[in-house]
Amino acid sequence: MSLIRPQELLPVEIVFHPNWWHRNYGICFEKDYFFDPDTSIASTQRMRRALVERFPELGLDDDEARPMIGGTLLAAGFIISEILGCEVEYYKGASPEVITAKLTERQIEELGNLSIFDTAVMQDFSRLITTFKKRFGYVEGDINWEGVQNVALNLRGTQLFIDYFQNPDVAYMLLETVTRVIIQFLDFMASETDSLSVSVNRIVSRVNPKMALHSHCTLTMISEDHYRQFLLKQDQMLAARYQPFGIHYCGEDLEKMRDAFAQIDGLSFVDVGWGSDVDLCREALPDKFLSLRLSPIRMLSETPDAITRDIQRLLQAAGPLDKTGLCCINMDYGTPDENIRTLFDVAAEYRQAHPES
Repeated sequence: MSLIRPQELLPVEIVFHPNWWHRNYGICFEKDYFFDPDTSIASTQRMRRALVERFPELGLDDDEARPMIGGTLLAAGFIISEILGCEVEYYKGASPEVITAKLTERQIEELGNLSIFDTAVMQDFSRLITTFKKRFGYVEGDINWEGVQNVALNLRGTQLFIDYFQNPDVAYMLLETVTRVIIQFLDFMASETDSLSVSVNRIVSRVNPKMALHSHCTLTMISEDHYRQFLLKQDQMLAARYQPFGIHYCGEDLEKMRDAFAQIDGLSFVDVGWGSDVDLCREALPDKFLSLRLSPIRMLSETPDAITRDIQRLLQAAGPLDKTGLCCINMDYGTPDENIRTLFDVAAEYRQAHPES
């Protein structure tokens, strides 16, 4: 039986870039936003209140103070890279920036025995959770865990791609280390909260909050053959351990990986990057839930009529509405509210026109 159970037909989710929040509402995304309990509570309450008032179509139920960990109203991944030794810079109006560590082979070997709980960032994060539990009795949300190759690139830099050709043993070692650390982190998260990947794409909260959504932002930089050789094993391992399991792919060429993704036992959800060939993806992944990503650039610059045509084209290609969702992530300051409401309006029209789906 499928673990994908949309709370409504054709769920819709939106996420704004920190610049949108900072310039519209003065929210700052420095380190305290992620790790100081008072700052986190106050900031997320203001953000929820803004969404409730500005976009009631989103359906948030309240704007009360909540113990929300991580960047669950953002799209910001940094913690696994920081656990493994990368420096992170924080900004008022941008997501945290991971500084590439450019690790040597010796430094990669030295990561082999790392325990996440020995790191300063994980201790900060654990303290935040402990404080929230003392005050509220629970925590909610999660924190973006980045993804295996994403993190490996932050650690090794573009040398990783050279390793794929010239030094595959080093690549395997690094990818396996990153996977081990991600598993430690996800096991910890699963013991503390009811979701694993709302901070990767909030639409999973409307599909199944317990989903582990693996971020593959950088797969667009490699071939299907290299994915099969170096990373398919990691996805199969994660899918076997965490159910439901999904893949986040924000690149414009998901179709090149579609047949490889179809081989992952337990895969039930795929984030489809804007520009990907949705027809080919649906053909190869007929029973998967497809989260169709709209372009935040077009949402910023195009007219409501153009946005309507974008949505119609995607939905026509995606097939059954009960296996389809819509999202737009990282919309920037200046994005017209009218375009965002168009997204909700068109989805509502499709639900009404296709109640049998």
